[in-house]
Amino acid sequence: MKNNIFLRTLSMARPYRGRVALALFFALIFAASSGATLAMLLPIFDDVFGTGADTDSELSFEQAMSQTLMPRLDEFKSSVLSGDTSSILENAKAIPGAFLEGIHISSPSQALLAVIITIVSLILIKNIAFFLQTFFIAHVEEGMLRDLRVKVYAHLLKLDLGFFARSRSGELTTRITADVVRIKRTVTQSLITLVRQFFLLAVYFFITLWVSWQLTLVTIAVLPPSMALILLLGKSLRRKSHRSQEKMADFASFLTETITGVRVVKAFAMEAFEEKRFLKSVNAHRKYEISLRRMKALSGPMTEFLGAVAAGVILWYGGNAVIDGTGMSPGKFMVFLAAALSMMNPAKGISKTYASIQAGLAAGERVFGIIDTPPAIVEYRSAIVPEKLCRSIRFENVSFGYDPVKPVLKNINLEISTGEIVALVGPSGGGKSTLADMIPRFYDPDQGRILFDGIDIRKLSISGLRSQLGVVTQETVLFNDTVFNNIAYGDSDTSIELVRKAAWVAHALEFIEKMPQGFSTVIGERGVTLSGGQRQRLAIARAVLKDPPILIFDEATSALDTKSEKLVQQAIDKLVKGRTSLVIAHRLSTIKKATRVLYIEDGRILEEGTHETLLDLQGKYYSLWKMQF
Repeated sequence: MKNNIFLRTLSMARPYRGRVALALFFALIFAASSGATLAMLLPIFDDVFGTGADTDSELSFEQAMSQTLMPRLDEFKSSVLSGDTSSILENAKAIPGAFLEGIHISSPSQALLAVIITIVSLILIKNIAFFLQTFFIAHVEEGMLRDLRVKVYAHLLKLDLGFFARSRSGELTTRITADVVRIKRTVTQSLITLVRQFFLLAVYFFITLWVSWQLTLVTIAVLPPSMALILLLGKSLRRKSHRSQEKMADFASFLTETITGVRVVKAFAMEAFEEKRFLKSVNAHRKYEISLRRMKALSGPMTEFLGAVAAGVILWYGGNAVIDGTGMSPGKFMVFLAAALSMMNPAKGISKTYASIQAGLAAGERVFGIIDTPPAIVEYRSAIVPEKLCRSIRFENVSFGYDPVKPVLKNINLEISTGEIVALVGPSGGGKSTLADMIPRFYDPDQGRILFDGIDIRKLSISGLRSQLGVVTQETVLFNDTVFNNIAYGDSDTSIELVRKAAWVAHALEFIEKMPQGFSTVIGERGVTLSGGQRQRLAIARAVLKDPPILIFDEATSALDTKSEKLVQQAIDKLVKGRTSLVIAHRLSTIKKATRVLYIEDGRILEEGTHETLLDLQGKYYSLWKMQF
C-alpha cells in the first residue's frame, strides 16, 4: 500500500518529465561542482603552500597545461569521434589528474592564481545550476499542484450525494488544500532534493575514496546505524503526520460548521461554549503537531551527532597518518577531512527529506482515498441520451435505504404521466424527498427500477437525464456571484433579455431592479444579502431560464413568511404550466392545484387521489389537512 501511494505520487510528475530531467541534470551539475570546489583544496595545500610545491618551476600556467592537460583533451576528443566507449571513459578519468599535474608543475604564484580562478568559476557554475534546478522544478511543482486539485475536485463532483452525507465539508476542503500541498512537496523532495543529496553524498564519498580507501572504511562505518535510525524515525513520523492531518481536518470541519451556523450560535448566546469546543479541537491538533515537529527536529541532530563521532575517529587516524608520514600529505588529509565532514550535511538532508516524504505519503493516503472512492452512480457504458419526456416516469417495485438494513422506500409503484402535477405529502422522514431524489439519479434503487418513457434510467446518460430536470429545494443554493450569473448558472452567454424574462416569471424582477447594480449586484456567499423569499425566487428564475420539461419542488415554500410564500407560489404556478411536476410540501395550501396527491408515510404510498377525493376519504390526508386548517 505504501509503495503504491509513493509510486502514484511520483507518477504525477510524468507530464513534466522534460523539466524534471533538466532539474535533475542541474542537480547533478550542482553536486559535481560542489565536489570539484572541495577537491581544489589539494593543490592549495600541497602545490602552493605545502612541501610538494615546485619552487624552482618557471612554467606559466598556460605552459604547464599545454604539457599535461591539452594532450589528454586531444585524446578524449579523438576517442569521442571514434565512438570507443571504453577509451572515452579512460580519457575522461585522466582529465582531472592531468589538470592537477599541470598546477603541480606551474610556478607557485601561477598555481595559486589558477586555483583561485578555478574555485570562483566552480562556485559560479554551482550557483547557476542551483538556480536553474529551482527554476525548472517550480513549474513542475505548481503544475502538479493544479493537476491534482483539478483531479480530486473533478472526482468529487462525480461522487454521489451519499458520499457527501457521510463526509464533513471541512475535511474535504483540507484534503484538497493542505494535503495536496504536502503531496506536491513529496514529489519534489523525492525527485530533486533527495536525488541532489544523494549526488552530493556520492561525490564526497568518491573524493574520500580517491584520497584514502582505508579512512573511507572508517567513515562509512557509521552509516548503517544512521540509516537504520532514519528509517525508524520515518515510520514514526508518518504515523504522527497522519494523525496530525486528521486533527487538522477535524478543526477545519468544526470551523466551517460554526461559520455556517453562526446565526444559531449568536441566537443562543453560545459564543463562549463554541470557543471552548474550538480550543479543545485546536489543542488536539497542537498536541500532535508539537510531537511531529519534535520528531522532525530529532532526526537531523541525531544524524549530525553520529557524523561528529565519525569525524573524531577520522581526525585521530588521519592525523596520526600525517604525523607519522605514512603516505598521506597534509593537503590530502585536509581534502579528505573536508569531504568527510561535508558528507554530514547531505546525510542530514536525506533524513529530513525522508521525514518530509513520509508526511507527504500520509497526506497522499487521504487524498488518494477520495480519488479511489468509486461513485455509486455510474454512467451506463452505452448510455442513451433521452428525448423530451412524452409518456411517463414509472416506479416499479422500488425499494431504497441509505442503510440497506433500514429501507426508506418500500416497494413503491407509481406512474407520473407527462404534464401531471403530483404532490407528495406526509410526515417528516416518510421518504418524500428520497423518492424525488431517485428521479435525477441522485441515488439508485436497491430493488426495482425507474423507467423514463419505458427506458430504465440507469441506461440513460446522466447529464442528458438531468438536463431535463429543474430542481428547487427548501435550502436554496446560491453562489457568491452576480444576480445574472446565479440565474444563468453555467450559461454566461445567455442574453440579459432572457434572464430578465425568467426573473419576471419568478416575481424576482421587482427586487432585483431595486438593487444597487441591478443584475450585476453580487449577492454574497449563499445569497446572504437576500431574504429567504428572494433567494427562492432567484432559484425559481434559474429553473425558468433552464426551461426543463420536468420540475421537482422540494419544500420550496415551507420556510417562507406568508407574503413571500404567496409570491413564490405564484411563480411556481406559472412555471408548472405544461410541465411534468413533482411537488413536496408540508403546507397543504400549496398543493391545491395538483392533479394528484400521494400521502407517503414510513416509505409507502398509503393514499392516492385528488385533493377533494382524499378529503372525502377522511383518512390520513384528511387528518393532516384538519390539523393545519
